[in-house]
Amino acid sequence: MDARLKNSPPQSSSFFHNAKDFNLGNLNQTNIGQDQYNIAQQINVGSPRAMGLLSDLLNPVPDASHARNRKVSPPDSSCLPGTRQEIIQKITTWADSSVIRSNPHVMWLYGYVGCGKSSIAQAIAERYAVKKRLATSFFFFRGGGDRRRSAKFAATVASQIAGAIPSTSRCIEANIKAHSGLLHPSASVTAQFQHLVYEPIETAKWDMMGANILRGPYLMVIDGLDECEDMDDISSFIDQMLDFFRKNPRIPLRILITSRVEEHIRTRLDPSQVKLVNLVDHTSLNDIAIAFRAIFALAAKHSRTIQSYGEWPAPSDLQQLVKHTGCSFIFMSTIAKFILDPSNDGLNPMWRLPLALEINPGLDGLYGQTLQQGEHLPHFLYIIWTIALVERPLSIREIADLLGIQKFEVIEVLIKLHSILQVPGDDTTNVTLCHSSLHDFITTQSRSGRFYAPLSYHEELAYRCMHLLGPRNYSGDSRLAYEYAEGSWMFHWRRFSQTIRSQGERSHHTKSLISHLRDSHHPYCELVLAAYVPIDPGLPLDPEPSTHGTTLVELLQDRVPPKFSKVIIEAISILRDRGSFDESGELQSIWEAVNPPLPALSTFSFDLVAIGAHRLLNREFSNVSDPWSTYLYTIEAKTSFSVFSWCLLSWPQHLARALQHEPLQSQPGVLHWKIVPSSGLRDDPGSLSRILGYLCRQQFREQRRRFIASVKLAANLAAERQVLRYLPSAKRPWNWSGKSAEPRWLESQYEEGEIMSLWDLLDAYIQLVECLEGTCTHDMCPVVSSAKETTSPIVHD
Repeated sequence: MDARLKNSPPQSSSFFHNAKDFNLGNLNQTNIGQDQYNIAQQINVGSPRAMGLLSDLLNPVPDASHARNRKVSPPDSSCLPGTRQEIIQKITTWADSSVIRSNPHVMWLYGYVGCGKSSIAQAIAERYAVKKRLATSFFFFRGGGDRRRSAKFAATVASQIAGAIPSTSRCIEANIKAHSGLLHPSASVTAQFQHLVYEPIETAKWDMMGANILRGPYLMVIDGLDECEDMDDISSFIDQMLDFFRKNPRIPLRILITSRVEEHIRTRLDPSQVKLVNLVDHTSLNDIAIAFRAIFALAAKHSRTIQSYGEWPAPSDLQQLVKHTGCSFIFMSTIAKFILDPSNDGLNPMWRLPLALEINPGLDGLYGQTLQQGEHLPHFLYIIWTIALVERPLSIREIADLLGIQKFEVIEVLIKLHSILQVPGDDTTNVTLCHSSLHDFITTQSRSGRFYAPLSYHEELAYRCMHLLGPRNYSGDSRLAYEYAEGSWMFHWRRFSQTIRSQGERSHHTKSLISHLRDSHHPYCELVLAAYVPIDPGLPLDPEPSTHGTTLVELLQDRVPPKFSKVIIEAISILRDRGSFDESGELQSIWEAVNPPLPALSTFSFDLVAIGAHRLLNREFSNVSDPWSTYLYTIEAKTSFSVFSWCLLSWPQHLARALQHEPLQSQPGVLHWKIVPSSGLRDDPGSLSRILGYLCRQQFREQRRRFIASVKLAANLAAERQVLRYLPSAKRPWNWSGKSAEPRWLESQYEEGEIMSLWDLLDAYIQLVECLEGTCTHDMCPVVSSAKETTSPIVHD
């Protein structure tokens, strides 16, 4: 039997007035009024095994509810015994009111920072969990990983509702299956709430009415709504929530929301549908005094030193402390921690009390004075800035590994800040802020002054992450910090890139990035950047092109492990934001200005020629010391269309640069070809046709002109170097059509041991240009055929 029904008090017989065939022993179907409800089905769906599978599907935020470990997952807030009784009574009276009456389904408890909103939300959630009427609780927290965003909000709420109201499980699971992508981060918060929360609650409403008609509606507690960074999603959530209750005025559900007064929240909460409660009107100095007395009494119980002082604090000191808080519970809590918590400053609580009374009233004064205690320590600013700016909280070990310092250096700083930070007793539990207002303080220069954490510090954090992701540290011992770096380096790099305002700044930071990457990602950095710098963003890669970065990662994967090339390419791509703008000239200038000097870009040209030939011909080749030596093609490789098109259109440019700068050997550019069936250019069906079709279009006239020019330049340089003499006297009779209707390039008949050189490949390019210029001698030109196939008549220059 459902535990909620089993533990509920005896019901009035009138409740079952219209029930028929009600048999608890056999768990038969029950009719309530005209609605049928199958209890057996609901119990099966809500079984522990089924709930476990559903939770795996939903993947909720594990530390978002009232039951979280508050020492690890702030806010660490609770109401001390005897405090906040008036406001708690007000909320419970509203939550317990009948849905038949016209009481608002939503209450908004609002107030300034530190007035105790989270403590009250915690107390209410705990009270209704005991009553078995808590549907869900979610505590947003700025800087709290998934709890600062809306991506998993609905899934977490749904997971808790399925546990509290098992009859919702079947609908939740069915909707997940029916709506593919519902749990994807790109899904809208409104779609998720509709299918994961509101529809399941509607389907279960008769069960809920039956089980709770006497003991009251279920309650959802959502704390810190203002601390969610996705403000548009929160606005949409509020609009949808109010619309749901307009359409379902008798649904047995209440929602308690707490937040500061923010415009995207205030303007959406219609007073005609929402009960508005200003917590400031329910916060008194008497509550503060009661809380202080409880805290000091508990401390005295466990400290003989405090007991020996007799009555402490003195009534006059306590009264002064109470007034000093300005009715701020977070200030009260932080002052109490400052006075009572152990520290290595050599002072006992009685000596710290006068210091607390001298702190400027308000949180800023407290934060500033507390931070002063540790600012003389090594790495102090880096440590507190890291804690304030990381994407998710880190442990002591992770902070030390990320910053490249010793754990004891982190601990020394944290001990000084125990009154404003949650400092764990081990090296693997996360260090967290006692209150999100500390994050606001540290990241607001006008408030924190010399302790201000500038957004530019994200650059340092991104560099630290990139360093951990480099080849030298890939197999190191910093596993936890590595995991953070892998998941968050782009977060820091994007935040930093957004601070750059001028092109001069961008160029300066590009040089800094290259200098950093050549150290952290040696020996791969230079080759990857050499491939990135000359990219022509106008190349027609695809009607829906993948990013240039993805193309280069695939292109270089045989030379550079993708996990390293992705970091290099994504870092410079985010910083430069190239789009369709060709800035290869500026990037070459930056390359030449880097200090210590980089090798000339031209020295990488043959690497790119060899890589391009490999991809075009789809054959692996052996490593050799002389760049112009022979290569043995053996293993067929797979190449995506974007890489194939990039190689096809850029290979002549790289060959031209190589001819200008690389010395030629006596037998230049020879490729030993291992004969395989259907040898030649092997690509996905239609790839060559698509590229030729692009080159024939009017809008790609400029790309076609540049491509033709690059082929002619390479041909002229080859002629000057007298390498074309290695070609046969007669042109190789390339078969452009093959057996299929699609044009096939470089198809011919080979005999075992026959040699093909780079110049054969260049000769094929020359023939392709003849077709593009309309000077070829084909009876049926494959380029013209391709243009017709793509409905793009060829436009000759």
